[in-house]
Amino acid sequence: MSKRDKSYSRHHLLPTSRGWANVSKNIEVIPDINHRAIHQLFANKMIAQQLITTLDISSKALRPDVKEWLLEVLNSKDILDPYEWYKEEVIR
Repeated sequence: MSKRDKSYSRHHLLPTSRGWANVSKNIEVIPDINHRAIHQLFANKMIAQQLITTLDISSKALRPDVKEWLLEVLNSKDILDPYEWYKEEVIR
């Protein structure tokens, strides 16, 4: 498929369903197929929740100590607080 055949859509980095603004700094234009995949896998989860879901999906392939370390790192911050995870310019 050539680039011009792809359709694109606007993906909110911080979900508007969770009260975040529909402004350009919170939007990334991505291929439509990727956008659908993100929402199929992660719904409207925040980035840390997405990473934890990815860990769960990949857990059979990961060494237990690596999975434990990654979860420890991810859970060391409030997974629902975007100020812990996102660049300030995206939030404000």
